[in-house]
Amino acid sequence: MALALMAETAVAQQKVGKVEFAQGLATAQQKGAEARFITGGEPLLEGDLITTTDKGYAVLALADGTKVTLRPGTAFQIDQFAHGQGTESALLRLLKGGMRAITGLIGKRNPGGVRVSSVIATIGIRGTSFDARLCGSDCRDEQRGNRPQPGQGAPVPAPDTVVGRIVRISGEASAVQAGGTPRRLADGAPVLVGDEILTGRQATVVIAFRDQSKVSLEPQTRFRVDAFSYGKSGQSDNFAMRLLKGGLRAFTGLIGKKNPAAVSVSTVVATIGVRGTGMDINCEGPCAATPQPVNEACKPAAKVKGRRSDPACPDGLFVHTWDGKIFIGGAGQDLEVGLGEAGFAGVEKPSRLLASVPDFMQGFLSPRPDGVEVDWQSLFGSTAYSGDDGLYALVRDGFIVLEASGGNLNLGPGEGGMVGLDGVPHRLAPLPSFLVDDPFPAPEDFNSSEPFILQLFGATMGNPGQEFCEIQ
Repeated sequence: MALALMAETAVAQQKVGKVEFAQGLATAQQKGAEARFITGGEPLLEGDLITTTDKGYAVLALADGTKVTLRPGTAFQIDQFAHGQGTESALLRLLKGGMRAITGLIGKRNPGGVRVSSVIATIGIRGTSFDARLCGSDCRDEQRGNRPQPGQGAPVPAPDTVVGRIVRISGEASAVQAGGTPRRLADGAPVLVGDEILTGRQATVVIAFRDQSKVSLEPQTRFRVDAFSYGKSGQSDNFAMRLLKGGLRAFTGLIGKKNPAAVSVSTVVATIGVRGTGMDINCEGPCAATPQPVNEACKPAAKVKGRRSDPACPDGLFVHTWDGKIFIGGAGQDLEVGLGEAGFAGVEKPSRLLASVPDFMQGFLSPRPDGVEVDWQSLFGSTAYSGDDGLYALVRDGFIVLEASGGNLNLGPGEGGMVGLDGVPHRLAPLPSFLVDDPFPAPEDFNSSEPFILQLFGATMGNPGQEFCEIQ
């Protein structure tokens, strides 16, 4: 009768995945029902509470391609799971222990649609590979070296992979890597080399970079970070930006002060070199990455007293220097645009100075970046691991947000963070070894057809599904 009741319950609940592998004992339990033992191939149901013993672990494969490794002594619940077109969302719960995960189609189709909650904080996921642990004395013991050999897992990117962060945003904007899924931007969101940032019709964005450069983006702008290197041993500092369309305002930081030639802004028609600079740039029409025909009203009129009249609308590359000076490079020449001056570059004609700053550039909506206050320690600073109890997370790829009562913390590739019992999130550096060197298999690398023997805290694990007994 009990078996029949369990079977009826399984049929009534939605199947959301399966157990790919189980080492030692693992169970799954529906609310109000008996726990059932699970092994490889067993179905997982929405609402299941999955537990592993202190000497076992399990790898779960969910229906959207998400995979999760549950560490020993873990309690993990699938509260909600929907992966149908237009309904993609998942709410997972980490009650005890730790997990390693790589998200699937839900995270790709609905960035932010996957969340992992705990009693301390919630992890908002933006399509990623990440590790999370609810830590107590176990993590402190492992950090002291009482642990097995490092295991599998995607390598941890360099800690300075995140080169910038959003410090002010109005309206909707997104960032995307080549061939990737766009992610919606918010205050504190990380920016990486290769990110193409797109702003909406009424949106403005201010980005702060590690060298204390600041860039404001106008509405309907496409901007890309082509290269950024600052303070790396054996590498020259370098900051290369590309304006694909729209407008930006830039205030160069420490790279520009130390070596102005190492900072540049490229467009289709010309490259702008800086010399310790604050500047506004507008790039439309033939200047845009997808050029459009020049409007007749924008074509310069005939020369008037030896000087052509200024274009009447923003078709081409326009620059205005409000601090320092810049150079427009192209067509075999460099044109200096000094303090308070404006310049123009088209597709065919050499660049030239304008009589005045065009009206459309004086009406920029984004704030001048030198006037935007930035808490650099909050953006890029970190604290060392102190051994406190709490929720710990490490991002190997993608992005997560630690959401807690004491605030939110955005983490990108190579970054780790924790939320203590006080609810305050902190970015960690250096990363604690118990996160970086987790010996349990990362789900993206796990191959259930090749089970391996794992030496764990002095106990040798045997075959899948086998539990261990101590004979007194």
